[in-house]
Amino acid sequence: MSTSNTTSNSSNQHRQQQTSDHPGLGAPRHWLTVPAHELVENQHVVQVDSEATIEEACDALIQHNIQSVPLYDARSQTYVGMFDLHDLAAYILAKRPAATGASPSPSPSVGNGNGNGSPLMRRAVGARGEMVSRVADMSHVNPFYSVLPETKVAQVAQVFAKGAHRVAVMEDERRIRGILSQTRVVRYFFEHCSTEQAQEEQEGGAVVSGSEDALLDRTLEQLGLVTGDVVVAQPHMPVIQALSLLEQWHVSSLALVDAEQRLVGNLSVGDIKYLAKDRRLLNGSCMDLVQAVRFMQGVEEGRDRAAVFSVRPEATLRYALSKLVATGAHRVWITRPRGNAPMEKARGQAGDFMEEGGQMQAVGSCRRASVSSASAKTVAIAPPHYAGAFDDAVCGVVSLTDVMRLLTENAPSPQPNPEYNYASMD
Repeated sequence: MSTSNTTSNSSNQHRQQQTSDHPGLGAPRHWLTVPAHELVENQHVVQVDSEATIEEACDALIQHNIQSVPLYDARSQTYVGMFDLHDLAAYILAKRPAATGASPSPSPSVGNGNGNGSPLMRRAVGARGEMVSRVADMSHVNPFYSVLPETKVAQVAQVFAKGAHRVAVMEDERRIRGILSQTRVVRYFFEHCSTEQAQEEQEGGAVVSGSEDALLDRTLEQLGLVTGDVVVAQPHMPVIQALSLLEQWHVSSLALVDAEQRLVGNLSVGDIKYLAKDRRLLNGSCMDLVQAVRFMQGVEEGRDRAAVFSVRPEATLRYALSKLVATGAHRVWITRPRGNAPMEKARGQAGDFMEEGGQMQAVGSCRRASVSSASAKTVAIAPPHYAGAFDDAVCGVVSLTDVMRLLTENAPSPQPNPEYNYASMD
């Protein structure tokens, strides 16, 4: 173990001893022992009536910048499911079965320019009056999972490590206290455990174990994340064919690459909700959709949003985690200079593939960015040699699911109980 790690561990032990010597104060908690309700306090829960239309549900997702929303049945006063963007993709594909073929069919006419498009388009995205409850959990990707407020983060993390993106923390049978997501748990870990500043500030707060600290200092290549097995699409691929790839491989994003596998963009499942806002986009290419979405986001937020983020294989997990937290992305692509190692399994255009990010940003010098609006902490965004570059080829991905899996696998004993009985309300 390095000197810095040894010093950090000694400092943690010293703080634990200091705290336990004072009456009324317990030893600092490990981050996995924190109850779920602490991570969703004062959260405004967005929900949609189960009889709302698909378009109204998508409007709620766009307005609040979220990817799923619980559906509430006012008559029974219960939650009947979760509407997720993968459900929308599955619904569109069910209305457009020809789109799943290997050969892309010619795009239908765009329409009269009023945003409604052809009758086929209206059927694909959902005519007005189509209830969102009819498509809830259609994809079986992110069903409605619920947990009690006192459920430990360790138990939720086990579910997140297997690919679930969020759980509902229930106040009681009829009320949601908050939605706990992968993003929130990873951010909590980062802000309270993973940085030197966070560890220095800990006084009775969450701590990181020696095994987790060592994990954070391993490179992405050492962790086996540089695999070349990623789902990709070319920028000119029809949107409907890209949706088929998302659902076929159960991924949340496709990397858009050129003929030489250089990363040029990203198509995320989060972009799909804009198809309900402008149905003509379904007839275009992946890059058409990405550019239109970035424009609409710029109008709504008054600023440009970066679309793709990348790091090099020699970056540490700590650095990749800092980039995920600082940018708010759900994943960051791993890229290396072309010619160093060919992609072995890049699936996409011909049935082969890849995952998620946004517009690429080359980082040429060390920068710092705010971690969150509620925190004064900052995080280094760059060692330049860690950052990806425009001429790099994609060779892997670090997703929030990867982070949760690695952290739970390296958690100190006792391990969380994998047999925890979650209440699924799908």
